Amino acid sequence: MPADESRRLTDSVAHPFAVPLGDGPSPQAVLRCLTASDRPGCLWGQWFGGGVVLLRRPLHVVDPEHAAAGFDIVDRQPIVGSAGFAGLGGGWLVSLGYERHRRWLGFYDQLLRCGPDGRWTFESLGLRGREQAMDEALRDWRALLAGGQPAGTGWQVGPLQTLRDADDTRDRYLAEVEDAIGRIRRGDFYQVNLCTRLSADFSGSITQLFADMAVNLHPAYGILVGSEQPLASFSPELFLRVRADEVTTSPIKGTAPRLAEEIDSPVLRASAKDAAENIMIVDLMRNDLSRVSRPGTVVVHSLLDLEPHPGVWHLVSTITARLQPGVEMSGLLAATFPPGSVTGAPKSSATAAIAVLEPVSRGAYTGTAGFLSPCGSAELNVVIRSFEISAGRLELGVGGGITADSVPIREWQECLDKAAPLAAAAHSALDPRLRRAGGQPLGDLRGDGVFESILVSGEAPVRLPEHLARLDRSCRELYGVGLPDTLPAEISDLLTTGRAPAPTTRRALRVQAMPAAWGSAVDVTVTVRQLGPPATECTIAYHPRDPVSWRHKWVDRTSLEDAERAAFPDLPYFTADSSVADDARVTETSRGNLFVRRRDGVWLTPPLDDHVLPGVTRRAVLDLFDRVGQEYRVEPVTRPVLRHCRAAFWTSSLSGAVPIAAVDGLPVADHAVDPTVSLVGESLGFSDPFTGQSTITDRTASRNGPSSRGRSPR
Repeated sequence: MPADESRRLTDSVAHPFAVPLGDGPSPQAVLRCLTASDRPGCLWGQWFGGGVVLLRRPLHVVDPEHAAAGFDIVDRQPIVGSAGFAGLGGGWLVSLGYERHRRWLGFYDQLLRCGPDGRWTFESLGLRGREQAMDEALRDWRALLAGGQPAGTGWQVGPLQTLRDADDTRDRYLAEVEDAIGRIRRGDFYQVNLCTRLSADFSGSITQLFADMAVNLHPAYGILVGSEQPLASFSPELFLRVRADEVTTSPIKGTAPRLAEEIDSPVLRASAKDAAENIMIVDLMRNDLSRVSRPGTVVVHSLLDLEPHPGVWHLVSTITARLQPGVEMSGLLAATFPPGSVTGAPKSSATAAIAVLEPVSRGAYTGTAGFLSPCGSAELNVVIRSFEISAGRLELGVGGGITADSVPIREWQECLDKAAPLAAAAHSALDPRLRRAGGQPLGDLRGDGVFESILVSGEAPVRLPEHLARLDRSCRELYGVGLPDTLPAEISDLLTTGRAPAPTTRRALRVQAMPAAWGSAVDVTVTVRQLGPPATECTIAYHPRDPVSWRHKWVDRTSLEDAERAAFPDLPYFTADSSVADDARVTETSRGNLFVRRRDGVWLTPPLDDHVLPGVTRRAVLDLFDRVGQEYRVEPVTRPVLRHCRAAFWTSSLSGAVPIAAVDGLPVADHAVDPTVSLVGESLGFSDPFTGQSTITDRTASRNGPSSRGRSPR
């Protein structure tokens, strides 16, 4: 129905009323009786004080073509002619997708409501001329409460898979996260939300699917929109609540997996990344609301509250404001949509990046859905944890906020953590290949601690903030507590008071952290030692290593040292599955991250999954490539690509960029002449501060012994 036909609502007068109906069957049982032809709707959870609202047979429907024109349609409401009605009566059920073509609005002038006490009530707007229709609606609802029969034969959801190959989708997501981190480091934005989509076969009744899953998931802001492309949302997040002129928003940022018996999440409480992510979005939402609010009324009521939700923990904050006189719902939406928690900050820069980075459109996902009543109430969720159904297929969007501190594989795992509870409630499962990137349990490595090795140039540690940030992330993830705030000052004191070796040679600063005996802190040890001559080039050869997670820099290097002894005089490199097969994915060397120049001239570096340390120098190289326009890709490198490359080097904080002369005994064609390797070494400051000679072009360094063969500590 064209949007113009809804204009007559503004000329209507509502005299809302309610009819108590008493006890009855469960909301699940009643909802299962509604059919697609009813254009059903349902609000399930904390909406409007809690309970369940059921809707059927809308008076007006605005199709996507007209709904995409703007938000002003939601302002077309009847005039309420009688005061004091405490219910909803009716109003707009809306699904305003992130993509404009995925918007739908239906106006219902009556509804059935089950309160938190389990008692049913029929509510109507009481529009003039609709008296007979209301009598029929009340009679039909009574019949359903008296014993309606489920419509259809149930529902079925197939396995949830990626839209394209699972490995390719994961690898692309990891690369997108790194791309976003690079843009953040360049100052394009502070945070961006990156998403991917899963899909499954679907058959049966969407109303029954929603009813059954809502019973299992207990969503805070679950909503069913029975449009031509139905939406079943089990969202935990409130986007906007409006009561008269007061507006409330409760953005969610920060996620950790949750086991059924858990009553707290120390890991999430300790996550500096998640807290920063949440606070940035709180600032964004404060700014959005301030555009339409009375000065001085935007208030943060709660910050970083820890909340349990199905399968996950979340950090939630709440902001309130008082709207300026004359601001209607369309104006509020224009100022705040799309929700900041699913875009980023600044919002304009983040949404522009989303359009470039995400390979498929979002559809309804990360938009908003909810209900707007002319009786003075409106509530909208954020469309996350939501199924979109079309042509026998079901799609689920998942994603997370990316900041400068993001760890790509953890961002991917967060997507799966968010999808898993919905898959289980839908009697489905995630494609097993989606989690294949992870390493095995950590064993005894965790107890021995983690460390950083940092090159000291003069009295200045090179990229000290980045190294400490990486170590702090590991400590918070592994031990639930970060590094002490006094550590930078202690390092400065050590390097300037004579307790360290005199700054006349290359030096290495080592910062080591391990769990303290009492479990609420980490013990940190800082030492400085002299370094020998830098490596000039090396040869590498394949060797297996223990299948554990290598994205932390473990103090226990036994596995790596064993591999180095076995491979000597070569430096060992590894594959993800400890395989020599041609399709095995190369990860890194025992001393640093790999960069490989393919035959077509493009540089490659493996994605940061659980098998690859997120190297500080690796990140610096990618930033350099961006600055100088050097073409590169973050994607898997197979053994044939490595063995037949044009050039290659590995990077570490102490060695810089070390050219690779041969792989498995095969010479690397351009290892001595490729200009990119020299560019990396000279541009990133990997030179001896007292000779001025680049660590990768100084061919006079000693080649006797391990140090000249690429054995400087990683």
